[in-house]
Amino acid sequence: MNDTMRLKLVYEDHDILVVNKQANLPTVPLKTDPKDKLTLLGLVSLSFPEVLDVGGINTWEGGVLHRLDTATSGLVVIARTKEAYASLQAIQKADLFFKEYHALSHTYQDITRSGFPPYPYEDPFMYKGREISIGSLFRRYGENRKEVRPVLADSPRHLLDKTTGTWYLTKVWYSGTEGDSQKFTCRLSSGFRHQVRAHLAWSGWPIDGDTVYKGAEAEHLALKAVAVEFPHPVTAQPMEIRI
Repeated sequence: MNDTMRLKLVYEDHDILVVNKQANLPTVPLKTDPKDKLTLLGLVSLSFPEVLDVGGINTWEGGVLHRLDTATSGLVVIARTKEAYASLQAIQKADLFFKEYHALSHTYQDITRSGFPPYPYEDPFMYKGREISIGSLFRRYGENRKEVRPVLADSPRHLLDKTTGTWYLTKVWYSGTEGDSQKFTCRLSSGFRHQVRAHLAWSGWPIDGDTVYKGAEAEHLALKAVAVEFPHPVTAQPMEIRI
């Protein structure tokens, strides 16, 4: 095991775990990955082996409810039982599962990005203290479809046909400075791959360390999942866990 990668358990009960994933650690393996590949799920299973038997559609993802990009750090919720997993999935589908992120962006970049439609919303930095809603559909983009691009409801039909048809909303507000960068808080329920990264880049504020979406150079991607809120899958009691 890589000595720098350790399990950081934030919350534990009979039904669920909440863990703090380190940056540059995959959340779950791919279907074709070797069994010894280091992932968050693998680390968790060393102490809680039951999470490997919980998997839903993708059985190799165990009880992991939601994934973070490998470069992103922060909170991940993992079910310990099939019943808890099914309940959490229903909670997500009902838009009752919320995630909150902190992101840093060094400077505004007012440039046209390949594949991005014109940005139609307010600049979250200019409206300090006010929540800005950034919404779009998404399509996969680029070599091996490793990136995503927002698609608007009035986009050309050939672009709309490449989306899942689901509208994704990121609520963003400026929350001060950290070092030389501006800090933004982002909140969402339903999520798509790279959603926060793409929406912030679209607004002109690419995240520091985000080489995919042209963020300022940094040692790590400056994006962290800092809070999760949801009703407990068994007791229905409100849960709010923050780091």
